[in-house]
Amino acid sequence: MKKLIFSLFIITSFIAFNSCQDEFCLDSTTPNLVIEFYNNTERDNLKEIDLIVWANTTKDTIFNGTISDTGSLELPLDTQNNSVVYHLSRQDDLGNGSVEDITINYTTEDQYVSKSCGFKSIFNNVTISTTNADWLLDSETTTESITNETEAHVKIYH
Repeated sequence: MKKLIFSLFIITSFIAFNSCQDEFCLDSTTPNLVIEFYNNTERDNLKEIDLIVWANTTKDTIFNGTISDTGSLELPLDTQNNSVVYHLSRQDDLGNGSVEDITINYTTEDQYVSKSCGFKSIFNNVTISTTNADWLLDSETTTESITNETEAHVKIYH
């Protein structure tokens, strides 16, 4: 009888310890908008730019620095709304900058990822519009859906 109780204790303990393991989310989550900056006269060439970026909803700076000719800018999109406005100020050698506004419109779709990750949002029907046209000379979206961060979604020519 003692052997039976001991065996049941061992089996129950083994099951209890193995069923309480934490799960970690290793899958991708809600992607950011990826923007690359190109030379307007040589449209196949990326071009370095010094920027300060902030969103319309907050006055907090999202980015302040240089985006090299091999880099890109990743900006979060608002999952609770269907658009977001970003202000981009190009900084010149004197620290002066003119502000360009870009508006990104989209529809959101929630997708189930896994038990440990929950849901993520993807963005469909992505369009971009710009104002001011001081240094931002042209822009284009390269995809209508933002599902990952592996490629640029928007190209800005300056």
